[in-house]
Amino acid sequence: MRSRALKVLLAAAVCAAAMIDAPVLRADESPDAIVQHMRSVYGALNSYSDRGKILKEYTVDVKDEHTFTTYFNRAPRHFLLDFRKAGDDRFVIWGDPDAFHTWWKTTAQQSDYPNPNNIDAINLNDVTTSGAANKIPTLLYSKAPLVGPFTHFSDPSLDGMEDVGGQKCYRIVGHTNDVYGATGKEVNFRKLTLWIDSKTYLLRQVREETKAPPGSIDRTTTTYEPQANPAIPDGNFKFTPPESE
Repeated sequence: MRSRALKVLLAAAVCAAAMIDAPVLRADESPDAIVQHMRSVYGALNSYSDRGKILKEYTVDVKDEHTFTTYFNRAPRHFLLDFRKAGDDRFVIWGDPDAFHTWWKTTAQQSDYPNPNNIDAINLNDVTTSGAANKIPTLLYSKAPLVGPFTHFSDPSLDGMEDVGGQKCYRIVGHTNDVYGATGKEVNFRKLTLWIDSKTYLLRQVREETKAPPGSIDRTTTTYEPQANPAIPDGNFKFTPPESE
């Protein structure tokens, strides 16, 4: 009898521990609702800034770490993404009310994208910014036809709560893929994990994981230190390509 009672107590303790670890969601906090609220928060921001890091992992021992800074003002329109790649390369995207512009240190060339044909300044620079251009900007300019990993994010599920940068976050796991515009063919299927701040609903971390050959890793983790509606000095949006760097 004592043995049976002990087993019952142990089972109850395990269930209680599981209940403590499992996040308790209100009806309006389903994974879909959390992601949708995150989108609406970014779409309503008047200004935004962040500092971030991108960790690209190729094997257990081979990895690169990049950094970036973002500044955004909705009206009048101003934008700047300053991406610093490991190895001293740099790519900058900046926007003003009349156009978007890009500059790449590797080529020392500036490209201009006047209104209304300005979206390629962001859409064409996923690779050159290791994905920085195709994440947060697509949320800030939610009405523009920008593409990125959030465009086809599907099957979200809550995988628990986790602290990132000292902030408690919803850890949402789902999948995403790319789509060829001309044919509609879906390619590059991958796992996508979002860490969404439970208070501000801003992203604290994003991880993309693609199936890789044995012995390899194809994982990109982007971590953010975001600020909602900060006062941003006008000088932060100004960029003049250096003659040489």
